[in-house]
Order: sequence, then C-alpha cells, then structure tokens
Amino acid sequence: MDASTKSSIIVAAMTAAGPVGDDAEMWEALVLRNVRNITATLSDTDSNFGRAVDEIEGASKYVAVISLVKKEQKSTRGLVYLQPVPRIEGGVTPAPAYTFEQVLAIHEQQTAQRAAGKKPDDLPDGLEVIRTDRTDTGKDGLLMAKELTSLVGHRILVHKVMETSAKNEKIKVRVIKHAKDLGRYESYALPAPAAAPVAA
Repeated sequence: MDASTKSSIIVAAMTAAGPVGDDAEMWEALVLRNVRNITATLSDTDSNFGRAVDEIEGASKYVAVISLVKKEQKSTRGLVYLQPVPRIEGGVTPAPAYTFEQVLAIHEQQTAQRAAGKKPDDLPDGLEVIRTDRTDTGKDGLLMAKELTSLVGHRILVHKVMETSAKNEKIKVRVIKHAKDLGRYESYALPAPAAAPVAA
C-alpha cells in the first residue's frame, strides 16, 4: 500500500470520527478503529464493496428513459422498463415510442401469461426490461427499486451488468447496478396522481 493510499485512509478515518471534542484519547481511539475497518475492507477483495467497484467498472453504460417499475413477484426483483431517448430534431423533444399506459399494458399482459404458465410474448422493439437485485435478501436491491420508482419519467445513465441465472447457467439476466439521474423527460407523460378524498 503506497503512502498516498495510507494518507487517504487516515483522512477518511478522521472525517468519520468527527470533531475531536473534549476527549482527545477517545477521538484517537475512534480514528484508529476507523483506520482498521477501512483497511480491512479495502484488503478484502471478496467484500461486497470490492465487488461493487468491479461491477461499475465493467458495466455497460447507456442513456434511457425509465418508463415503468414493477415488482416481479416470483424473484422479488424490480422490473425496470426502459426506452431509448429519441433523437431531438429542430429543438423539439419527441415522446418515446410507447406511452406509460402502453408500457403498463404490456407488463400486465406478460404477468398474466406467466401466471397462466405460458411463455410471455417478446417485448416490442424499442422497449427493454432490466432487473434490480433481489429485494428480499438485502437492502441494496430494495433501495435501488425505490430510487428507480421515484425516477419514472426521467432520463438516466444506466449501468448494466449481465449475471448468470442461479437456476440455469445458460440464462443471462440483465441487472441494473447504478442509475444516474439526468433529469425529467417532459415528453413522457405520466398519469396524474389520484386526488385526495375531500373530507365531509
């Protein structure tokens, strides 16, 4: 480990410990604990944090519009429907190929087909579905699903990886590992929120 890395670890540990306060010895003990924790984490190449770095470094990146997010009941993953961002011509921002209502109808049709034990129809051209991590085995997938739900109708920079299915090595699953919000895509209309009931 070089001197620059050591310095970065110490600075991070001091920052995490907060102000020195009245008890300098306790503050130093906190910094030492933080130094050891950070160093141990960085040294563990199999840690979740190390894997997260590798995932982002190796991810495919592209811009898309989040059109819908729904929970896949069987896997508990979030199903994220994406559309490519249309080309802007003449200063006009065109709407994506499919409306919110159309994407929702496609999702509901595929869900019904799976429930009936049938192979769902292929998605139409210009519509992609990507999954979050599972939402029942840790907070990471749940946090991502919640964040993406709040970004429906936004352009995002997608960080996608291909994961092998645990049940079938021949099946690859598209998984979203990170999304950078690029702002609301105004041409993708969302349904108006339901009005709150008026008190009698």
